[in-house]
Amino acid sequence: MSPYLKQTLDNGIQVIAERFDTVQSVSIGMFLKSGVLYETEELQGVSHFIEHMLFKGTKKRSARMIASEFDRIGGYLNAFTAKDYCCYYARVVKDRLDIAVDVLSDMIINSQFVIEELERERRVILEEIKMYEDSPDEIIHELLSQNIWKNARLGSPILGTAQTVASMQRDGIFSFFNRQYVTENLLVCAAGNFDWDELKQMLEKKLKKMRSGSFKPREMLPKPTCDITIHQKDIEQVHLTLGTPGVSFSDERRFAMTILNAAFGGGMSSRLFQEIREKRGLAYTVYSYHTSFKKTGLLGIYAGTSMEHLKKVLDLFHAEIEKVAARGLTARELEDTREQLKGNMLIALESTTNRMNRLSTGFLYGVEPKQPEITLKPYLETTSEDIKAVAREILDLNRMAITMIAPTPEAAAILADSPFGGRPVVTYPTLRSQNKA
Repeated sequence: MSPYLKQTLDNGIQVIAERFDTVQSVSIGMFLKSGVLYETEELQGVSHFIEHMLFKGTKKRSARMIASEFDRIGGYLNAFTAKDYCCYYARVVKDRLDIAVDVLSDMIINSQFVIEELERERRVILEEIKMYEDSPDEIIHELLSQNIWKNARLGSPILGTAQTVASMQRDGIFSFFNRQYVTENLLVCAAGNFDWDELKQMLEKKLKKMRSGSFKPREMLPKPTCDITIHQKDIEQVHLTLGTPGVSFSDERRFAMTILNAAFGGGMSSRLFQEIREKRGLAYTVYSYHTSFKKTGLLGIYAGTSMEHLKKVLDLFHAEIEKVAARGLTARELEDTREQLKGNMLIALESTTNRMNRLSTGFLYGVEPKQPEITLKPYLETTSEDIKAVAREILDLNRMAITMIAPTPEAAAILADSPFGGRPVVTYPTLRSQNKA
């Protein structure tokens, strides 16, 4: 039996909530399966474009009115687009939940996509793409994703490209919106201080006019590649990433993967941070990360360093990967990382927005959310052998893709002379040339 409050509305919209009265606020989010996973090549970035347009006016509210309603009550309204879903969410004091439900429902159902607003927002997104391309420490991860999943939707940029965003027409955008923003593709999550019966009544009333319809989620397993790509850009540092397919959200190995990643490069006490930054001063920023999707995952390793130190950083990456793949973690690392994860989870529980996000996993990934003490249990039970096994499988140097943004072509020669040499290197003379359709 689920510890959470659940309801399917008469029109098929799912609702899941967690109520606790130790706070004065409530967070509510509307989740839809969307993102680049569902886009065509010509409409890359359309999900993110739609996210922007839902803030630009409805039948009864202008863009300014949407913003001012939350400013007036001291609330917070925002949205984000991921690779495989979109979320529109708000956080308000408990007696203003009706305003959050009203505005969010209005945006989801009644957004107008007025052509003047659409053209204005198109320019905004094109500037956002330029800003992103001018931030090599951010775009490097998108380029790594493109490298690993060259021929799969997961490899496409969330923002789209300058070419696809510039060429999208209102009819195509609105048609995509109408296909995805339907009752059976919507989950409403709420967490905080609220009355369950009142919330259900609000949602029944405000969402009753949403377009009915079913939605078939895409569950393709992309075939990864492990190429080496270098993008040249006139910058001071080299931005270096290594990546490999990780584990999916439903894979039981995700607990060992989370602990492994935290100890390997997830914080200031991690191996990568200590070896590369603290002991040798070769980088200001160095870390690893793991992202799970429904059918796969991605493990990435990053460092920003100088051309002078690139060879040494590559050597250290190689040495630390081989070491952890062969021997796993020490008993002390395992114990410390468990405590770290426990602390992180307990701190996160103090945020109604974090608790709201946790409720979406059943809808998005087929893994029903569990109470914190149950969620934490598998991490505490993960053994050193479990971590060693996942490290040997995932941290396979032969399966690792490498992507760099570098100031000079010399980076290719340095890479060839490193332990990662011996494989063909694809070099792009400019950064933007690869990020266009």
